Amino acid sequence: MNNLNDSLPDLMRRATDDLEPESNDLVERGIQRGVTLRRRRTAMLSLSGAGAVLATAGIIVGGTQLFAGNAAPPVAAPPSTTPSVKAEGPVAVPGSPAATLQTLQGLLPQNLKQSSAKASYVDNRHHTEVVVDDGKGASLLTVEVVTTKPNLGCEGLHGSCTVRPDGAVVASYANESIFPYDASKNPWGIKNTVVEIFYPDGRLISVYNYNAPRQIGVAHTRANPLFSVQQLTALATSDKWVFPKEQDGPIKRPGNGKPTVPLEQTQQMLKSVLPSGLQFTRPETWGGGSNGHNGASYVVNDGKGAAQVDVLVQYEAPVTKCTGEGPQHCKVRPDGSVTGWSKNEPTYGDERQAINGVLANRVEIHYPDGRMITMTSYNGPAEKDEQHTRAKPTFSTDQLFAMAGTPGWKFPGTGKK
Repeated sequence: MNNLNDSLPDLMRRATDDLEPESNDLVERGIQRGVTLRRRRTAMLSLSGAGAVLATAGIIVGGTQLFAGNAAPPVAAPPSTTPSVKAEGPVAVPGSPAATLQTLQGLLPQNLKQSSAKASYVDNRHHTEVVVDDGKGASLLTVEVVTTKPNLGCEGLHGSCTVRPDGAVVASYANESIFPYDASKNPWGIKNTVVEIFYPDGRLISVYNYNAPRQIGVAHTRANPLFSVQQLTALATSDKWVFPKEQDGPIKRPGNGKPTVPLEQTQQMLKSVLPSGLQFTRPETWGGGSNGHNGASYVVNDGKGAAQVDVLVQYEAPVTKCTGEGPQHCKVRPDGSVTGWSKNEPTYGDERQAINGVLANRVEIHYPDGRMITMTSYNGPAEKDEQHTRAKPTFSTDQLFAMAGTPGWKFPGTGKK
């Protein structure tokens, strides 16, 4: 076993060679559209409790050197025994969720207390989690591995994003509220630090670390998550991870069986529903093709300040009622569609809001047949990293609802059966 002090510096250097230095501004850069961010977080929350639990809770295991690539996965032992004592029962099958959990535990440093270890299998994803404690507060750590369609670029990813020379896409953000757009939904003060690595061959590893023993619903136990972006990156890049094979049968996605829509058509539709007399600059699109969602934006100027407006259209699993996710306000219409909206929503949750001052008005419409559209208007030319140019967003929520409800929108499918 290598000495921790000897192995960690080299490991951290290799893991972060292709990353830009971390900073508060860096980890916020490239923020994904709010609704997509919330959907991804919701999916992670639901996955953590889904499926059969394949490992016993309450395991305490002595790890090897911190996030070392040559760390051998340990065998889980009951809390009453030393880590070197082999546990009774079957050995985890390589590549199984239980084996993925063992890999996670084996890559953690010895000085951390581990508890509440779990592993599950959902939609060809191996989801594992363990609560770790360095004596300064419990911290949930989750790892999910899957093989799926490759993601080859940074477009639409939340936080800092870098494409490595080998083609892998590394996205990360640090110490962010689980509800960054609405502090009232996070009375527990829970933050997470996240690293995701998308490999060109379709392998994906997602690592989430929290400053609480659960993802939601309990008071935070420490100021920030235990691990930094650099440490989670080192964990994620270990060569010990075994990824499940790509789904044998197709995963049924809401947009399957429906045709794609050209991104240019979505962007042109956005321009057509906006009021006349505006100056249009900085057109942008994202998604398209088999992604199953189309996004488009412009920076518009009505003579009172240039500001961004964007739209996202897609199919989703039908939403039938208001939940705790999404914008601040929610209402179910008589036709069954679920609407959500928020006004003057800060785009930062810390002192940077006072510097840039960008606010957003946001609306969502979820139709009973699974169609979903969200539109957002800002009071600045970008959601992040640029200062506001006007006191309030260009368009009110009433105006956004009117534009989002225009019958001409085409909702893209994946183009697959």
